[in-house]
Amino acid sequence: MDYKRDYSQEHCSSHIIYEKIPCFITGRLVDDTDRERIRQKLAKYMVEELGYSLADFSVDRTIEIEVFQQRVRSFVDISVVIDGKTLMILRGGPGSVVTRESGTISCARLLEKDYIVPYAVQANLIDAAILDVRRKKAISYGWENIPTKKELIEMTINWPPPSLPEKRIPIEKQILFSYDTHG
Repeated sequence: MDYKRDYSQEHCSSHIIYEKIPCFITGRLVDDTDRERIRQKLAKYMVEELGYSLADFSVDRTIEIEVFQQRVRSFVDISVVIDGKTLMILRGGPGSVVTRESGTISCARLLEKDYIVPYAVQANLIDAAILDVRRKKAISYGWENIPTKKELIEMTINWPPPSLPEKRIPIEKQILFSYDTHG
């Protein structure tokens, strides 16, 4: 009996079938993945508990990066855009929020061309890290500490935030690449 069979095609199909669920933000059917469950919970919580409206959200914005001749598309699950300004981004993923903080900060530093998005949230289904992007550090933890819409507007009153120095762009891209490809 040959125990060295290649199971990559037989057992690891690229056609994984997910159940579909309605998106709270768009109403479209989306795949029921871990990341999607977190996004749905975040959006619903922010609208029902924190005073945001669906009009404040932009979903699935992307950042295209190339590092070491490899191209990667990184996603921002939810961007909070008020009066045409991206004030905060939210990214979700299973596992520890602490281990994903640096990737989320890099994402917020690269998303807009003219300025650093001031705040970010990295969340899983039970915890969240609220991040000050300019200082590159967590300012609090817990879903209950995600700023309300009113608090976020007050937190970002000194507009505009700084732009990312040109020499930091490749560094931030490399950080984001590492987190989004290696986890």
